[in-house]
Amino acid sequence: MPAVVRLWDRQPVDAGLALNRPLRLAIAVAAAAVLALAASAPAHAGQSCSGSRILTASGCTSLAEAGKRVKQIVRETMADEGLRAALVRVDVGNRTLAKTSPGVSITGVPANLRMQTRIGSIAIPYVIDILFQLRDAGRLSLDDPLSKYFPGIADAGRITLLNLATATSGLPDWIQENPSFLNDLYGNPFQQFTTDEILDIALQRQRICEPGQCFHYAHTNFVLIGKVVSKVTGKPLKTLLQRRILRPLGLRHTHISALPEMPRPYLNAYTAARGPYEDSTAWTPSWGISSSLTMSSTIGDVVKAAKAMGRGTLLSRRSAKERFAPYTADLPGFNRNLYYGLGVIIENTWAIQNPELNGYTAIQGWLPSKKMAVGLAVTKGPRAAAQTDENYSELLFAELTDYLSPEHPFDAPGITPPEPILPRSRG
Repeated sequence: MPAVVRLWDRQPVDAGLALNRPLRLAIAVAAAAVLALAASAPAHAGQSCSGSRILTASGCTSLAEAGKRVKQIVRETMADEGLRAALVRVDVGNRTLAKTSPGVSITGVPANLRMQTRIGSIAIPYVIDILFQLRDAGRLSLDDPLSKYFPGIADAGRITLLNLATATSGLPDWIQENPSFLNDLYGNPFQQFTTDEILDIALQRQRICEPGQCFHYAHTNFVLIGKVVSKVTGKPLKTLLQRRILRPLGLRHTHISALPEMPRPYLNAYTAARGPYEDSTAWTPSWGISSSLTMSSTIGDVVKAAKAMGRGTLLSRRSAKERFAPYTADLPGFNRNLYYGLGVIIENTWAIQNPELNGYTAIQGWLPSKKMAVGLAVTKGPRAAAQTDENYSELLFAELTDYLSPEHPFDAPGITPPEPILPRSRG
């Protein structure tokens, strides 16, 4: 079957161009790639800064001055793009360089950094952590076929856990290019879906490509990983996440729930996905990913989790490195500077997540060479919401990296699909 790799802001690529070699790379190659990920490339040849200063687009800059400039960039971007609110925090090492929350949640309620926001795919590295923990304990292998755990799934014998973790299984998503589901969702955005309901929809659809022959971002992969780790341990995924991830990392303000309600205070979101500009805060998040991976959080917890991901806090040294291994780098559309690791995007050595859900958009970023962690979320005013193909968190993040890491700018690669938009009627 012909397969297509979709990079969402680029033309489709024929997956038949994929290299004729196994996806699984040698560990030596993976380790070498991680060393490259951790290396810094100075913006100006030979230039380095003292511990109290940071290299920015302006040269060596004090942390205080860099923090002021970050806040200015956020305000300027909000004004230029018509954003409603932004929650932003940047840490360098164990120091907070900047935190700011301009704008309003709803009229008369200023945004603040204690507010909850939906974090979507930022939860994916958590389930990958559990997968690695079980591998380190000898309870499973990344080379295990999916059929070992779920033999009833078609082609499960040819799909490995590594394929799932790198989104190279060829499995489809339940909403991407599925107008029937989209019309149903936007016809009643308050309806709840169960994990099994959305997974069944995905598994009944046509495969994207043969396993290992293309990259296709589908949440189906991570739902299945959640089911695998639950089956191996005999415990619900929600329990595993709380005991193995959230509590050990001290993520006290991260909450698991696929229900529309979030703990207060929360940031209101807005969208024009159905046509008019409207408040989408109470829309169901249950269509986005499995119920146990649907979370809300504060930007402080997002930054804390970014540091843990980058440092491999909960993992063996082997697994901490392998998370960033370039298993997909030789697939169509990718290279050693842009690829998908195990549940994380690698772009110009930044490791990021870029969720977009019901008007919420966010970024979690980690730059190893500077030990820099970024967490941000934005909501849209009417003008921004009308630009339905723009991810404003990515845009703001790109502006910040142009200044904070000119040697490693973020180029908004568009690996993950944009928020689904209801097609506009014509005439």
